[in-house]
Amino acid sequence: MDLNLLISRVKNIIISPKTEWDAINNEKIENNSMVINYILPFVLLIAITTLIGGFLSPRIFGFSISYSLIHAVISLIVGIGSVYLSAYIINELATSFGTEKNLNNAFKLVVYSSTPALLASIVANLHWSLGFLNLFGLYSIYLFWLGIEQVMKTPEDKKIGYVIISFLILFGIYLVLGFIFAGLILSSLFTFNTL
Repeated sequence: MDLNLLISRVKNIIISPKTEWDAINNEKIENNSMVINYILPFVLLIAITTLIGGFLSPRIFGFSISYSLIHAVISLIVGIGSVYLSAYIINELATSFGTEKNLNNAFKLVVYSSTPALLASIVANLHWSLGFLNLFGLYSIYLFWLGIEQVMKTPEDKKIGYVIISFLILFGIYLVLGFIFAGLILSSLFTFNTL
């Protein structure tokens, strides 16, 4: 992982997204490489800041260190799993919106448009009082809007529908995976504690 490349991508996708989407569109990069070199560092930082947040506010609103640890593990699993599932589903929907299927481009769209949401989560997890910073994550919608045209080549008249459906899918997958893994982890902890 090249840290300078990661920082450069983050800065460029936020400050000059149209130019950066052009650069992303012309890149030859494997899907797993994007996840490992771009998403994984963010997700690891989210897990770490979740733990730090648990230490900084251990009993506020019922939060505890064990809750923070569980939340960190869930963030790690759900963060990576939702990228893969979302990219596959968005790619499968492409033809319904006049777009050519291209899994690599769907991965690029999901991975890089999520940058503001990932950054916001990293900072917001440090303390419950920083939760309002998650609003910066809404900038991901704008990045997705730009990327769907530049990377996926979606026709202008189909963009609105494709973006809305895609974001409902992204949000739905994140929630469903979060509930599934939270349920599995909490039920295993409950079972372990009753033994």
